[in-house]
Amino acid sequence: MINGRTEQFLDTGWYNEATLFYSGHIYWLEGNTNFDSGISCFHVDRWKADLSEGVYYNSKITKDGQRVGYERIYEIEGSHMNELKKRFLEAPLFDGKSFWQVERCLVWVEEGESEIES
Repeated sequence: MINGRTEQFLDTGWYNEATLFYSGHIYWLEGNTNFDSGISCFHVDRWKADLSEGVYYNSKITKDGQRVGYERIYEIEGSHMNELKKRFLEAPLFDGKSFWQVERCLVWVEEGESEIES
């Protein structure tokens, strides 16, 4: 994983909010738990992005301010967090490949920053 340690991502980044960059797209991950019901939810949104000068990404935006290609590509819920995590790691979300198949090419982008080390 670029810009971070995979172990740290698996412990913290995949569940709360995290931003990943891969192959011209931003992947925004968010998870939460409703403690009253015990149900956890996790989803991934994706949209197109440009990488300029190899270090900054910019979301592609239409004239009316909408992100180009924005879509929710994954959404799961359940009562066991480890099962959600396992399903996410195995899902073919990254151009038909799983997290583990592209892990070395994924860039973990710090919240509020657009700089990517190349």
